[in-house]
Amino acid sequence: MISVGRVFLTGLKLFLMLVVTAMIAFQIPELRYDLGSTEPVQVTSVEELSPERFGHSTFASVHGTPDLARAATFAKHGVRFTYFLLNEYGSKLVVRTAEPVDEKWLQIEQHLGRLRSFDRMPFSRSVRAGFRQQFDVTIPDDAFFLARDDVPKPSGWSIGATIFAGLLWCVLAYLFFVHRWKHKSPLSRAPGTWRQAQRVAPHQFLLHVATTHHGQPEPAGDQPGDDRQDADENPQQPS
Repeated sequence: MISVGRVFLTGLKLFLMLVVTAMIAFQIPELRYDLGSTEPVQVTSVEELSPERFGHSTFASVHGTPDLARAATFAKHGVRFTYFLLNEYGSKLVVRTAEPVDEKWLQIEQHLGRLRSFDRMPFSRSVRAGFRQQFDVTIPDDAFFLARDDVPKPSGWSIGATIFAGLLWCVLAYLFFVHRWKHKSPLSRAPGTWRQAQRVAPHQFLLHVATTHHGQPEPAGDQPGDDRQDADENPQQPS
């Protein structure tokens, strides 16, 4: 019958493996973008935005004029960003910037940054709900998101974190599912047992082990060599 402790230990192992796997799954897309091409892909119309073409994060240059009438600022966990739409793309594309937005932005016609699916954007649910409440704008499921000024640039932190997570996953998999822990037998844990075995006869060693582990006294009786000792102590008188 499987014990509760064993089930809990197996569940804990699987949970740790899932946590490390999630770390790797998060880091790989980031590292792929940072090590990708530094030549931006040109996007000039809404028809060019398709999941087939931009299935993953891509460094892109989007041509369009900001729609500041539908620009909103959101703050999450101390980070403040402004999100706005482009006139040529409607609700199909949401642009994010950390810079203050004013009327000078109306003259900007090119936006450079990281282009990806809107659902993969951090806080996508909050941003979608904010546009719906403030501007009555519904962001479609196939919309895209452009993070301005997020250019491909590999960092030592992202590379090190990915390597560390991969090595940690391999180590945990080996310890949890491959390696077989060896349990010592009671004989090997008895102090001095094997050292004494080198100095005594085999039948005496087995008797000593039985006495040590079961608490049984050594049986009384003649042992080999007793007859010789008795003969030495009580020599026979000549008749």
